[in-house]
Amino acid sequence: MIVGVAIAGEHHSNPWLLSWIPATCCVTNDCCWEVSERELRSLPDDEWEVRSTGQIRKRTAYSPDGKFYRCACDYDNVDKHWIKHQGANTRCIFVPMRSAAASFFRR
Repeated sequence: MIVGVAIAGEHHSNPWLLSWIPATCCVTNDCCWEVSERELRSLPDDEWEVRSTGQIRKRTAYSPDGKFYRCACDYDNVDKHWIKHQGANTRCIFVPMRSAAASFFRR
């Protein structure tokens, strides 16, 4: 298992993400990236709206560096690879702890 992570990390655009984002978020396919706080809108009950798609997702976890991250990819069945783009299906959202706390007090 560790060998697989090391191999994936060699070709990953940001190997550090592999150290804390779960594989279920599609991180090994290079589908996670930092986003601006403006790209997400805080909703009640720790949910977040992805402004570019209208998708609503629960916060997956807190980001360890105080930044916002979104994991979103769609699989291309023709070319057999994952495509990262703004309109893709959002799998995971990571937010700074301060933003989650602020959304709680805005209710």
